[in-house]
Amino acid sequence: MKSIFSCILTFFFTVTYSQNEIKTFVISNIIPIQSISPDSLDFSDFEAIGNAIGNARIVMLGEQDHGDAPTFLAKTRLIKYLHEKKGFNVIAFESDFFSATYGFENIAKNKQDFLKFYKANIVPYWTLCDASNPLFTKVIPESFGTSNPYIVAGFDNQMFYKYSTSNLSQFIDSLIRDYKLEIQNNETLFKSILSSIKTLSNPMLCIAENKSFYSNTIKELTTLRNEFNSKKGIENIGCALLDNLIAFAQQLLKKSDFTAMVNTRDIQMAETLKWLCKIKFPNEKVIIWAANYHISKNMGHFKKKSLNDNISMATEFVKDKELDTITYSLGFTSYVGEAGRIGTKTFIVDNPDKNGLETWIDNSINYAFIDFKKFNTLNPQFETEFEMKSCVSDNNVHKSYPGQWNKIFDGIFFIRHMYPCKIKN
Repeated sequence: MKSIFSCILTFFFTVTYSQNEIKTFVISNIIPIQSISPDSLDFSDFEAIGNAIGNARIVMLGEQDHGDAPTFLAKTRLIKYLHEKKGFNVIAFESDFFSATYGFENIAKNKQDFLKFYKANIVPYWTLCDASNPLFTKVIPESFGTSNPYIVAGFDNQMFYKYSTSNLSQFIDSLIRDYKLEIQNNETLFKSILSSIKTLSNPMLCIAENKSFYSNTIKELTTLRNEFNSKKGIENIGCALLDNLIAFAQQLLKKSDFTAMVNTRDIQMAETLKWLCKIKFPNEKVIIWAANYHISKNMGHFKKKSLNDNISMATEFVKDKELDTITYSLGFTSYVGEAGRIGTKTFIVDNPDKNGLETWIDNSINYAFIDFKKFNTLNPQFETEFEMKSCVSDNNVHKSYPGQWNKIFDGIFFIRHMYPCKIKN
C-alpha cells in the first residue's frame, strides 16, 4: 500500500512540475496586444506575431466559435498586418469552395460588385456580423485599386451558396464537353449526374434525399471523376470539384454518425486546401479563416480516447511535410463573457479551469499573444496536457479541456472578454 501511495505521489508531482514548465514559459513570454481594432494602423504590437510566423506561406487563423465578435475584429487586423507587412494576399474561408473561389474570380474587381458577391457566397455567420463588416466592406474591396489586391477563396465541400446553386452543374457540364469525355455518350448517366449535382448544390434539396440517392450519386460522380483524372490528372479543377461533391454526398450518407460525418468534411477540406495552396495559388501567401477545431494540428493525442476518433482539417493537412514546414496555426482563447452565433441564442461562456492557461495571464492584459512554437523549440520532449479553452471536437466550444495545446496550435491569441456578434446595420 505504501508503495502504491508513493507511486501516486511521484506521478502527481511529475505532472505538476511538467505543467509548471509551460506555465512559467507563458507567464514569462506573454506579448501584450494593444488593440484589436481594424482601424489601428500601428502594427508594432504585432511584430512578435510576425516574427513567430517567420517565412510561413500559410497562416491559419482560428476562432472558438462562429459568433465571436472580438475574434473577428482581431483577425481582420491581423489580415491587414499580414497583407501590408508580410505580403499575404489570399484569404481562404471555411466556406463554399466553388462559390467563394470561382464566384469571386468571375466578378469585376470593384467595390459595388464585391458587396453583392460576398453577402450571397460566404458563410453568413461572418457576412452578417457587425465585427466582420470592416473586412468585407472596406479592407478587401478597397484593395482592388492597389498593386496588391486581396484574392478570396473557399475550401468547404458544402457547395450550396448562390454561385454554386446557379452555376456549378453548368460549369461541370461545360468541362465534360470541353474535354470530350466519353460519359456524354451515355445520355441517361450524363443527365443523372448533372441532375444530382443540381441537387447537391441546392441548400434546400441536398438534405432532403434518401440514402439510396446519396449512394448512387457517389458511384456516378466517382465514375465521372475517374474519367476526368484520366484526361488531365489531379490538377484538373474538374477532379477537385468532384472530390468535394463526392465527399459532401458521403457526409449526407453518414449524417446519423456525427463523428464520421465531420471527419469526412475535414479530410476533404484539407485536400481542397492542399489543392488551393499547391495548384491554384502556388506562388501566393495564404491566410486561412476557420474555426479553432479545423485548424487544430496533432489531434489524436487526448487522454479521453473517444476524442481521438476526431480528424481535424489541419491534422490531415500537415501530414504533407512540405506544407507543415510553411504553415503557422494561430488559435484563439478567451477568459469570460458571452457567445453565440448570428441567429442563435447567446450563452455565458465557461470560466477557465482554475489552473488553465487563461488564468496565467495578468488581469491587466486584455489581449495577448503566446508563441507555442518557441516553447516547443526549447522543450522538444514536452508532452504534458494542460487546460485551455478551445475546441476538442466540432461542437464543443468555449470550454476548458486538457490537451497538448502547444502541439495543437503554433500560437495562441488571448482575448479577455468575449461577446457575440450583432447583425450589422
